[in-house]
Amino acid sequence: MTTTATPTRLLEEIAGHLDIPASYYEKATERYRSLGEWLHREDSKVKAFEPEVYLQGSFRYGTVIRPLLATEEYDLDLVCELRGSKSAATQKHLKHLLGDEVKAYAERYNIKAPPEERNRCWCLDYADDVSFHMDILPCIPEDQRVVQAITLGGVPKHLAQSAVAITYRRHPRYAEITSDWPTSNPRGLGHWFEEQARPLSRARAQRLVEQKLYASIDAVPP
Repeated sequence: MTTTATPTRLLEEIAGHLDIPASYYEKATERYRSLGEWLHREDSKVKAFEPEVYLQGSFRYGTVIRPLLATEEYDLDLVCELRGSKSAATQKHLKHLLGDEVKAYAERYNIKAPPEERNRCWCLDYADDVSFHMDILPCIPEDQRVVQAITLGGVPKHLAQSAVAITYRRHPRYAEITSDWPTSNPRGLGHWFEEQARPLSRARAQRLVEQKLYASIDAVPP
């Protein structure tokens, strides 16, 4: 007798085929932590700004899928948050300060392709056993005035507090001291995503425990 798969089970099987190996997540983690350690070394130009490197995008949410073509790369999106003020630096200065460190990192680790400056970020291309390109977005914590406006717009305060001011090369005052920086909130979006996904993810984790693949829900990796 043939058992028909439930829609949920079928979707999980499809997701399993689209998902990437756990070792790729480990490689991505290793690479962004390596960059963070580089930015904190003694002679780093940005060490005094207490750089914090964290994930955004599909690696942050655990929704990475395999590239359609063998020639395509995995996109590892990072945020580099620096402790600074809009009154002390221009977007251009902040971006190129980080860019100098990214270039030095690429040279130190023999990354053949030079880092590429894009409108909002720096792109670092790895070409080894796992092809990644790493997009690194420089930013600083957003002003409380902007955070308050975001909260008044309906965003919960605990999410709005993580808003950041980002660099944008096409901004009309990119090279000037100004309070008018573009705003983003990759960390807040990540927390919101997890809040929405948590009920479903716990149910799936419970099934993995029932299948004796893990000893407890807490043992199931994110």
